[in-house]
Amino acid sequence: MNFAILKIIIWAKEPNKTPRILNFKPGAINYITGASRSGKSAIIEIIDYCLGSGGCSIPKIGPIRRTSAWYGLLFSTVEGEKLFVRRDPGDQNSTDDYMIAEGVTVSIPDIPEKNANRDNAKGILERLAKIPQSSSDFNETGSGFKGRASIADMTAFMFQPQRIVANNETMFFEADVEEHARKLREIFPLVLGVVDAETLIKQHRLQEVRRLIERKQRQLEALKINIENFSGEVRGRYIAAAQYGLVPSQKIDDTNTQVLFERLKDIVATWKKDPKYWDSDGHHINTERLSWLREREATLNSEITTLRVRLTQIRELSLARATSEINISRKRDRLSSTSWLVDRLSTDHTCPLCGKNNESPSKELNKLIESTQKVEAQWKAVELVPPMLDAEEVDIQKQIAAKESELRQVRSEREYIQEETEEMQATREQRAMFVGRTAEFINLHESLTDEGIFASEIAVLKDEEAQLLKEVDFDTFAQRKETALFKFSRFAGHYGEILELETGDDLIQLDTNRLTIRVIDEKGGTAWLREIGSGANWLGYHVTTLLALHELFVTQDIPYVPSLLVIDQPSQTHFPDDTEEDSENEELQAVNKVFQALSSGIKRTNGTLQVIVSEHAGQSVVDGLENVHLVERWRRGRKMIPWHWSKEMDVKMIGKNAQYAVEDLFETQIKNACKEAVGDDLYQISFSDASFSKDGVIFNAFAETFGKETIKLAGLIDFDLNVSFLFPEG
Repeated sequence: MNFAILKIIIWAKEPNKTPRILNFKPGAINYITGASRSGKSAIIEIIDYCLGSGGCSIPKIGPIRRTSAWYGLLFSTVEGEKLFVRRDPGDQNSTDDYMIAEGVTVSIPDIPEKNANRDNAKGILERLAKIPQSSSDFNETGSGFKGRASIADMTAFMFQPQRIVANNETMFFEADVEEHARKLREIFPLVLGVVDAETLIKQHRLQEVRRLIERKQRQLEALKINIENFSGEVRGRYIAAAQYGLVPSQKIDDTNTQVLFERLKDIVATWKKDPKYWDSDGHHINTERLSWLREREATLNSEITTLRVRLTQIRELSLARATSEINISRKRDRLSSTSWLVDRLSTDHTCPLCGKNNESPSKELNKLIESTQKVEAQWKAVELVPPMLDAEEVDIQKQIAAKESELRQVRSEREYIQEETEEMQATREQRAMFVGRTAEFINLHESLTDEGIFASEIAVLKDEEAQLLKEVDFDTFAQRKETALFKFSRFAGHYGEILELETGDDLIQLDTNRLTIRVIDEKGGTAWLREIGSGANWLGYHVTTLLALHELFVTQDIPYVPSLLVIDQPSQTHFPDDTEEDSENEELQAVNKVFQALSSGIKRTNGTLQVIVSEHAGQSVVDGLENVHLVERWRRGRKMIPWHWSKEMDVKMIGKNAQYAVEDLFETQIKNACKEAVGDDLYQISFSDASFSKDGVIFNAFAETFGKETIKLAGLIDFDLNVSFLFPEG
């Protein structure tokens, strides 16, 4: 997989801090040298985390996790640049929060913002690596070790951390954990080019075809066993057919079995054409009469209900008439004297005492007259209603009685016919079930012949199996694997010669089951890696193995593994943990050979392979080599995490040399501050020494003016990168 890291970026938790950026070069040995506890070993963990590892292995104790918010990886691919940024998990084991940016070129944001997740990141990488979606679990065991390969599995060939690079028991990253080791064994045929995506699909289909053949053959054998009693079963079924009235009863002792079998086939054929064929034997179900009776029963129920409602309405009307008649009669009685008053009362209403005329008595008398007229009108209306509606009520009751009588007769007939129908229907259903079972028996029997269904299906599957076996030729796979391992041994011999391994020209073989190498001498004697002495040899075989594999991946166009190799401190077997000045010349030469091998690997892969090495040894171990890019030297105050990201100075750092830390800030912070302190007359500035203090970094500088005056300055850079001068001197 064409893959090269361009930058590693770390964003501080404090947003005002500038991101830490490390620049890398494709097709080169990217060399980082530094003192202990400077953060070198975290490079592998940061890359692994950004590429979608399940957990975060970046050291939880220390300045990296304490001060960092996001970790980013800018890398180039055949599609252009891609930026993967993953959030620091804090107190969790990991987080799925990602920011992903893609393009021809991608800029680094000041503050990342989540726009993706871990699945998105893995999906992009696996697409670029063309990792097949099929698994190697051809027998559907459900084993996770046989699950489909992922980009996480490919890191076994990319990373050599300090604990692995010179280990005589473990060759590959994460292979010291059995879970990862088992998965690595399963994917080796893929990464060696023995199988590909199309082959995996065909292997899955081959296993499925074989399972189908086995299943159908078992069914066929079971049917063959059952067919041994074919004659008895045919005769038994024929007797049952006679009991159901499907054939006439007769003795069949002397009748040929095949004749009876053909008669059974005729029964099935007749039933399929007309299931009611046997209903005309005196047990015919009068479904039309039963249907009419049900409809008539429903109609009578509806009519009776309507008549009962009408009867209730008539009775309510009679009751209402009687009530109204009583009320109006009472009103008539009270107003009966009104006519007498009208006849006898004078129309002259003059008072005999005062002589005044009063119209009130006439008005009240008129009101009584109007009330009397209204009551009389109501009485005449009531008289028009028949006294009790007796005639209609009697007629309705007669209708109800007649219809109830008819309903009882209909219901009785319907229940009788229905009972008979259910018995007949049960018999008919039993016949249907018998015919169905007989049809199944006939089909199964006929499938046992050469032209049968089972025989045909098995023949088709066997043809497919034969074709798949040609395409999925396991002998061919074995040859491919042998060829790949032979090429590996040839490539490994080249790198072993550069490294001057103690085993010399002995053959180096890779064992994909044991996940290690063995060395075979000219006499056929073998020695596994753990049986070979010295840490220098272990280191040499690790470097040899990984370079040989990457050369195989590139030359054979095997796309699944990113063309990246990251090694942490390969010189550990040669140098004690002290300064490079204490190293002996012989040790320097031994480590230099490791870098010669790495440089050769880059050259032999035409610059496709990118190598990143973090080292305690100094720059002198790579002097004179091609394809070397010095990323940074992490000494004298310079580390992966800048000192000013912390809120206070580590007491262990107070008084230590801070020269490189000041150099990093010279152009951006110190120079401008010196100009402000000295004025426009400043010509150039240099500093002589720097050290850490509890307040930041103290440095001494010399400012030279255009008038050739030299000014000595003592300055302090605090944790916010503010520069102040303690005193200027002329």
